[in-house]
Amino acid sequence: MVYRCKGLIVHPNSKNGLSIRVAAFEIDGVVCGVRSAGTNSAGETWSCAINAATKNGLSISATGEGSTRQQAVEIAVSVFCTKPIFISSIRSESQDDGHLQTVVAIGQSVDSGRAGLGRFVSKDLETGLVVAAIRAANHAGLLKADYRANNQQALRCWSQSLVEELIESLELENTTDLQRLEAECIVLEHTNRVASAAVLTAANHPKPTSILSLFDTSAWLFDSNGRRRDSYTDTDLWLAWYPGIENDELTVSEVMNSMPAAPESKIPWIVRLFENPESWIRFRGAVDLNDHDVLHVLLGRGLQDQDEAFVLGFAMGTAKRISKLEYWIFKFVLARIYPEPYRIPAFLQPAFDLGVQCGQQTGVRNLYRRALKDLQGLSLGEARKQAGIDMSVVRKFYELEQQKIPFTIASLRLP
Repeated sequence: MVYRCKGLIVHPNSKNGLSIRVAAFEIDGVVCGVRSAGTNSAGETWSCAINAATKNGLSISATGEGSTRQQAVEIAVSVFCTKPIFISSIRSESQDDGHLQTVVAIGQSVDSGRAGLGRFVSKDLETGLVVAAIRAANHAGLLKADYRANNQQALRCWSQSLVEELIESLELENTTDLQRLEAECIVLEHTNRVASAAVLTAANHPKPTSILSLFDTSAWLFDSNGRRRDSYTDTDLWLAWYPGIENDELTVSEVMNSMPAAPESKIPWIVRLFENPESWIRFRGAVDLNDHDVLHVLLGRGLQDQDEAFVLGFAMGTAKRISKLEYWIFKFVLARIYPEPYRIPAFLQPAFDLGVQCGQQTGVRNLYRRALKDLQGLSLGEARKQAGIDMSVVRKFYELEQQKIPFTIASLRLP
């Protein structure tokens, strides 16, 4: 049943009493209907209004009008997106309790390959249509920064990979694009649920230093055929990217070009203050970003906190002189002053210590002062040689790192 109110058809239970969490914001009101007191016919205008609150507590209202309900919802939901969305498919099914499950597939445009699908169960179609469309935008990676949850790009990529592996292993070659989207949507929902549970477990665990021992971290170490990886550069996920050291024949630039973009955040001023080589209070070992990335590649390290700690330590270790005061102050800054995600927690700082020791034993003195970016045209074997990095020494320190920091992904994938 619907009610007419000042020329707008309003569905009961769709404008009050809502508190629906989608990605990183909450929807607390949806009103959708025809701006007419008569029956719906050609020429009438549909309207959709959405009230929401961002993760920062800010309120926002999104409205849309169109010749159809679908068009009005598209325009309203697009307010939360980086670009206008296009709803390509809608399916609504009645549940046993009288509710409706609404399934919406979207694209960025009619011909766009960037698509997503969302589901939602509600008392009325309009609320289901709006929430499912926003969930589809989250799946497609189209939500604006204020509304999307962190790490969704990584979860989307893993969801897509899982679905592709299942389709291949079950020989479901006739799977349609829409079926793939729906399968990805289901996997993404469960992956978010599992990830949230893991975060809660970690936050409340009495021994956070051993939290990764609760999960099978070895899953990171093998490809889809069950073979152990000695590197993983064919990925856009910065957590998973890992160049390894069994690659002397590759050029530095080849591996550099595979490095994914860092997480979507600007480098804070406090980090630039201590690590920018142009800063007046920089620590020894400070290098510019390009040289720093080259050092990651030369040492075969990924982009996780533990990898970062070792690389920072190695750069400092190649300095001719390091005062104990500077050494301990920098460790304190890493653990207590830096904001997330740049902070290196105490239980990972043995990697920094080992990096310093390793840099003291191998590498050209004051290596951090050299333009490492100039090595990009060389093979990694030749570049390591010119940088004075003895990989047999590095291997020994990696063995010590695995002993001092067991179970972490960064340790497990070291040679």
